[in-house]
Amino acid sequence: MTKILNASITKIVILLLLVITPIQASRGDTLSEFTECLDSCDCSTIPYKYKIILWSCSSNCNYYCQQLVTNQRTAKGYEMVQFYGKWPFVAIFGIQEFFSTLFSFGNFIVNYWNFKIIYKQFVINHDDEIKTIYFQYLVLLVVSMIGWIFSIIFHIKDLSITETLDYFGAFAIILSNLNVIVVRYFELFRSDKRRVLRIWQLFLVVTYLFHILKLLNYWDYSYNMKINMVFGVLAMIFWILHNLKVSKLYRANEKLLKNSIQLIPFENKLQIKLNSILKILQINNNLKHKIILNLPIFNNLILILGIILEINDFEPWFRLIDAHSLWHLLTMIPNLIWYDWNIWDIEILKILKKN
Repeated sequence: MTKILNASITKIVILLLLVITPIQASRGDTLSEFTECLDSCDCSTIPYKYKIILWSCSSNCNYYCQQLVTNQRTAKGYEMVQFYGKWPFVAIFGIQEFFSTLFSFGNFIVNYWNFKIIYKQFVINHDDEIKTIYFQYLVLLVVSMIGWIFSIIFHIKDLSITETLDYFGAFAIILSNLNVIVVRYFELFRSDKRRVLRIWQLFLVVTYLFHILKLLNYWDYSYNMKINMVFGVLAMIFWILHNLKVSKLYRANEKLLKNSIQLIPFENKLQIKLNSILKILQINNNLKHKIILNLPIFNNLILILGIILEINDFEPWFRLIDAHSLWHLLTMIPNLIWYDWNIWDIEILKILKKN
């Protein structure tokens, strides 16, 4: 089963890298009816339902004209078009992209809950090497929370500054995730590898600063997308390799680990969460143990499905829910159980370290 999943993911990752193409310009902002509407727009005469509090006059005119042109095209049976790279979403409570904002907030909450869980493990463990690996997860979670705050702000109102923060936050999350898995896979948390750890993390900091400076000098959407894909896919590959390594270690020491009182509470927590998920999805509970062993593979499969969803964008349902908002919904799912698996993984490490 593991070999089949591994081969399938490899094929999907290659496919993703092949189908990624540069973003094309939007049709909506070049339509004559849209440009004419903008030229003649008077903020004082915009219907009340199209006026958003705290938005500037130009933003309100832009929103009004997008909605007006979209209404006209829909009435004539024409397809919906994007304006400035975005669908003409209906603003709710002054929020430009309501569901993307809502799901970004959901991701922030899930990461906050996980931060408390990981911080507890960081505090109660006194082994310096174990504390080092838990610290990597804490950094990832802090960066993730900041990144999701930037995402929330960006989806509330798309401005140059909010877009910049959102992109920089997303890349920081990707690099932090790569850092965690490289540190874990190559065991850079060990005391005899601290120098390598510092060099590796210096490389990541330099990479991030180079990325920021490059984009600030010349904003290139295609470059940004490609570098995120490269580091994101690299992290996925290492998670799969680590998953296979842990699965092999578990099977080689199954008798010891199954009889370990130390591991039982963490495995029980995983099983309780999986029971709820499998019941909702109506999947056979007999697969529970195999899923636990291969959870990083399943989680990365979910993320890959999200990327495929992003590539195959579609008109938003009710002008509210699009592929991007559903991608934010999907990114919540792995984190509901992801860090429980990582604690379980580290507990296995501790048991084998003692024996």
